[in-house]
Amino acid sequence: MPDKLISAIIVDDEPLAIEGLRLRLENISDVKVIGEATDGDQAIKLCHQLQPDVLFLDLRLPGLNGLEVVQVLQSDIMPLIVFVSAYSEYALDAFELNAIDYVMKPANLGRLQKTMERIRERLLPQNRELEKYRLLKALGETSGIAISELEEWLENPQQPLPCSFRQELVIKNADNEKVFVPVKDIDWIDAAGDYMCIHTAAENFIVRVTMKSLESELDGKMFSRIHKSTLVNVHRVKSIQTLRNNESMLDLGGEVKLKVSRNYSDAVARIIEARQS
Repeated sequence: MPDKLISAIIVDDEPLAIEGLRLRLENISDVKVIGEATDGDQAIKLCHQLQPDVLFLDLRLPGLNGLEVVQVLQSDIMPLIVFVSAYSEYALDAFELNAIDYVMKPANLGRLQKTMERIRERLLPQNRELEKYRLLKALGETSGIAISELEEWLENPQQPLPCSFRQELVIKNADNEKVFVPVKDIDWIDAAGDYMCIHTAAENFIVRVTMKSLESELDGKMFSRIHKSTLVNVHRVKSIQTLRNNESMLDLGGEVKLKVSRNYSDAVARIIEARQS
């Protein structure tokens, strides 16, 4: 048995897919599967607990999808990422996040052995720092946080992670073009399952992202949650009408009215405070 085993976690929402991949990896002498997860949140928790060398990650998962899991992990422990998917259309996005490989399902042993050759090369001591820099660079480009700040945080992880709110969102439109949408131009955002509808005066956009993930990237002084599935740009609110049952109605103009549910009634005070500051 090799002196140094490469630890791996498998993430897939299909138990049979996990079992098949685990059985194949067990045929590679220097790989040890140390954990399995069936959704994105569980994958992140396992990575925190077990700190694997590599994460074999499906793209379509309940809750946070595979790409979102990587975006979270890049700011923290940063294992090597291998996407395992039945769909090829996400490959470009995956490699933009510096994934080490993109393996199509079902992954055969020969293909996985080639993947492991790449992983062994990346795990050489002289290459770990380069890999760390690449991941920090990718996170810096997507978050707006300077690499130097991220490196400082890694040296002192007990301090809060530096944050920088997005000024633009990169969204694919109906023509499959990537367009840059200034955050300040967004009027409101509402959710339908794992998809968000982003409303601007000029155009509406549909993106596949969770409300939790998107809200974390936006400035809380500019966007306020008024319903479990609705965020509003406080600077677009023209008037507020008080309703019964501790609810309110926001008028954004142009016949757009959004209800503030009573569970988020404190949002009204935050909106007024933000507009007065």
